Amino acid sequence: IKGIDGSSWQGDIDWQQVKDSGVEFVFIRLGGRGTTEGAIYADEMCQTYYEGAKAAGLKVGGYFFSQSITVEEAVEEAEFVLELIESYDVNYPIVYDIEEVTSENARTNELTQEEYTENCIAFCETIEAAGYTPMIYGNLKSFMIMLDMTKLEKYEKWFAYYDDEVYFPYEFSIWQYTSKGVVDGIKGDVDLNVCMKNFGEH
Repeated sequence: IKGIDGSSWQGDIDWQQVKDSGVEFVFIRLGGRGTTEGAIYADEMCQTYYEGAKAAGLKVGGYFFSQSITVEEAVEEAEFVLELIESYDVNYPIVYDIEEVTSENARTNELTQEEYTENCIAFCETIEAAGYTPMIYGNLKSFMIMLDMTKLEKYEKWFAYYDDEVYFPYEFSIWQYTSKGVVDGIKGDVDLNVCMKNFGEH
């Protein structure tokens, strides 16, 4: 199943053109946490994107760019997301986006693998308890170095890997295979994904 993901970086989107091009689902960035100050923010386009995507008949999921440094902050992020999507009809998972931040003053610089993993579990458990499907997004470094995968096998995975042959020794249900896709209705590059699982209605 062909899909995209997007944030306010994409600007205005013609969702009907996106749908007509063969895209069936979209993950919308719901928000994130600042890498240095740690303030939580909503993506300024998430409501607009949600309304446009649903009107065009696309399935919708959401992701949150986490910079939690404690389990309490991870739960706070999940609760922020749940409040944001309270009125949404979500078909696809709610995603914990974990990526390395390389700036020297990033809040997460000193986190251990165990701490990253515990934060991830706390977010996913909070999302799951609210009746949504949690998912973890990351690249090879996220999954193989930052996280302890032995504790995360029960969760859905969304894997970013931009090559023809995928190396990943764990099960995953969505593959983000390029960040330089072209889709009608969107100006500039867009991430392209293929989903290997039929996620049901929420």
